[in-house]
Amino acid sequence: MVEKEVGRVATPLEVIFIKRDYKDPSHPGDVRTAFQHDRDRILHSTAFRRLQYKTQVYMIHEGDMYRTRMTHTLEVAQIAKGLAQSLKADCDLTEAIAFAHDIGHTPFGHAGEKKLGELLKPFGIPFNHNIQSYRVLSRLEERYGPFSGLNLTYAVYEGILRHNTYFDEEEQIKRDITDDIRDKVLSYWDNKRPGIEAQIVNMADIIAYAVHDIEDALATGLIMWGDFREKIREKNIEFVDKLMREAGAKVQKAGQSKDWELKVRPRILARLMISILIRETAKQTKENISTLNSGDGKLYEEIRKLDSQVVTLPPPLETQVRTLVTEVLLDDVYKEPRVVLMEEKAKVILDLLFKTFLKQPKALHKNTQARWRRYKELTRTGELNLSKKKVLPTVIGDYISGMTDKYAMDLYQLLTQPYEKAL
Repeated sequence: MVEKEVGRVATPLEVIFIKRDYKDPSHPGDVRTAFQHDRDRILHSTAFRRLQYKTQVYMIHEGDMYRTRMTHTLEVAQIAKGLAQSLKADCDLTEAIAFAHDIGHTPFGHAGEKKLGELLKPFGIPFNHNIQSYRVLSRLEERYGPFSGLNLTYAVYEGILRHNTYFDEEEQIKRDITDDIRDKVLSYWDNKRPGIEAQIVNMADIIAYAVHDIEDALATGLIMWGDFREKIREKNIEFVDKLMREAGAKVQKAGQSKDWELKVRPRILARLMISILIRETAKQTKENISTLNSGDGKLYEEIRKLDSQVVTLPPPLETQVRTLVTEVLLDDVYKEPRVVLMEEKAKVILDLLFKTFLKQPKALHKNTQARWRRYKELTRTGELNLSKKKVLPTVIGDYISGMTDKYAMDLYQLLTQPYEKAL
């Protein structure tokens, strides 16, 4: 098999997607590429730091052994970088997209996103974490004088906006674009597939949460090893069943205590799953690329014109992974009573915060009040495509979505406990 290289050699990547909304100031002696600049800007952003206190599946205060949105993001970036190296794609662009792909998530994970969407819906404002990631990085982060946002390249913005896994639909993401950015954002859907780096991050995200959510659930007793294996066999997820046997054999061979076996077994299973999923994705993707007839200079655009994505698992394995995520994890982990209870708690907190700020905007943080006044003026002059009735709920939605779990819970405590001091 002849392997074709993908990455900087592709002219469209250099010419089209390296553009920014604003001209960057020159940095004498700085040898970083455009995508390295993007990656570093995301890493240094306030929104990225807040991911360490945002829920992945389990609320951060439930225990420090669970993965957070930050650790998940770092794991996605590591898996994605490994795939990019194997496929000779642009590692810097891949890392930048991976670091930013979840930056628009609300506190309390998908339960928080769903609840905030319900609160904004009566005002005709949709909420989607992909769109919010773009809003954060292109507008809400304030680190430069002449403009808002981080001024990232279009390639990174495309990867963020078009990020999707088994739980996302591109058409729904497009419907969830907010009025104030609609004209600009729609241009990222050009009837073509996203670039290979964006596709790599999509696959890395699926691998990361499929494996690590299982590891967390097994390690903490949310689901028992025997029950999980029975479910795996019932759903014909053969590759996991095989790896569970292998993991069990490895811990028994070590001859350690029973407690040690129970602790280490999920970790070995996770390592084996990641290894095979990365290896099989790289192998299948190389085979997909080898069928294309374009020379290296045209390959990047050829990938974007395909009817289906080029970064894939082998079909039988992809079916098993999809079943694992959308049936086993969804039913036995994400809908486990203790997880559901945490989600209901999150909804109560966000409901109170949103309604309080809507009733009394002057309770908002001073910086958020300043944004509210600025948006009202921009709406009045027509510089911002936003109706008057949407200004305040839009600002509140941005404010709440940027909160960490801890900050949201602290505010809730302040509002509900009479002896909690506000000063």
